[in-house]
Amino acid sequence: MDKIRISDLCSRLDPRYLEDMDVENETGLKPSGQRIEDLVFQKLNVETNAAGMAGKRRPMRKKTWKILLIAAVFCLFAASVFALAGGFDYFRSIFGDTAKHVEQDIQSPGITVADSDRQMTLESMLTDGYKINLIVSLKALSGEAKANTFDHEPIDLFDTKLTPNSSAEHEAALSYTCSELEEFSTENRHFYHLQLDSLENCTGWDLKLSLSQEMGGLSLDAKVESTTAARQLDIGQDIDGNLTVESIQISPLGALLIGSEKEAAGGLPAPSVDIIFLDGSHEELISSMSFDSSDDGTVLGGGSAVISDDPTSGPLVVTTYGMRNPDGKVVLAAEFGRIIRLDQVKSISVDGVEYSVK
Repeated sequence: MDKIRISDLCSRLDPRYLEDMDVENETGLKPSGQRIEDLVFQKLNVETNAAGMAGKRRPMRKKTWKILLIAAVFCLFAASVFALAGGFDYFRSIFGDTAKHVEQDIQSPGITVADSDRQMTLESMLTDGYKINLIVSLKALSGEAKANTFDHEPIDLFDTKLTPNSSAEHEAALSYTCSELEEFSTENRHFYHLQLDSLENCTGWDLKLSLSQEMGGLSLDAKVESTTAARQLDIGQDIDGNLTVESIQISPLGALLIGSEKEAAGGLPAPSVDIIFLDGSHEELISSMSFDSSDDGTVLGGGSAVISDDPTSGPLVVTTYGMRNPDGKVVLAAEFGRIIRLDQVKSISVDGVEYSVK
């Protein structure tokens, strides 16, 4: 049977029969206004280009716009369109359109495990080795599982473990957050963004992702494969006669500073570190306000957070965290709220001294 597109069918109707209407969402999908708008304009471009190829352009009338908008909404609510949602869509809902900068680096492992009650799938991964972003879906296979799964807070659903290999006793110290991507969730299947932050490079490490023991401990295994480009700058700059900034690594997802102290005392040291773009704009990466001065700095922690619905608003750095090791090493990290292009970065400034990013 031939398929007929909604927009084609509507375009043949007499305008007298076209009226404004409200579309009721009965699917459980929660598409954003931006997504609907993008699909509408995509369709508009196709219609306009087709008219131009025929030798003349047809003006887009108001009635046609309404038809296309309705068609776009119907398409968004269709299960077939939902199934096509991929890594870029997930990360665009988190980082906005800046996700385009790393679209080629997004992995889609599609690893799935299930028992009689639940199905868990590792849908997508984006990492530079230190910041590990996971998109995980959780599907309830029974009514009882649905009631006992989606009522939990996202942070309580999953357990994570990162080790150099499956038999290693060493485990990475992690900062962990989890939130639901409600735009993609349906009644029986929810999607979550898990973010793991480590002060060690976990590229090649084994990741074990498990449901909490309360839900049976269902687990899957994956390998952390870093594909996101990063640049490392050798610094060797002394700060206040005590801290030596040895190197700084910067990736589209964040920055990492490694240094050493002559004497470890008080809170974590926080040199002034800025990123300078080719257009002359500056963004602060680390400053004296990045860490609580009362923190002894011996454990993973410290930092600040900036919360905004718009990932492109506010400062580039949304969280800072760090750790001081007994041997005098200091590691400080800055997490970005939006994804940057490294080819647009000119230099990194440490206490006023610029280091070129090539």
